[in-house]
Amino acid sequence: MARFQCYQVDGSGIRWRLLGGNNRVLGLGVGEFGDLDRALAEIDRVRRMAGAARIEVQHAETGQWWWRLRGETGEVSQSGQGFARRIDAEQAAARFRNGAPGAAVTAAVAVFNQNRRGRVARYG
Repeated sequence: MARFQCYQVDGSGIRWRLLGGNNRVLGLGVGEFGDLDRALAEIDRVRRMAGAARIEVQHAETGQWWWRLRGETGEVSQSGQGFARRIDAEQAAARFRNGAPGAAVTAAVAVFNQNRRGRVARYG
């Protein structure tokens, strides 16, 4: 089962990502938020509109394919990695779009630091 996770890297703003049941990243949010409440509000918006979002797949100069989901108000999410084939990027975007509406939301913020192993969970 997919779940949304909020996280912070080295004291930056809070971001979110959608993780699959195997803890692999299905997609990333495109924004950074000053507090957890704003990030959770954006996750709620994404959950409501992901099914109707339009998938855009682009071929980058690196030779990889990347996807983005766009709703009526703009970009919603993007791939967390590049793909060797266009079809793989399209399928990954479809997994995100199908998994987001029913995904659980983790209430903690995972804090990652570059010089330390692991993460610290910060609530609220």
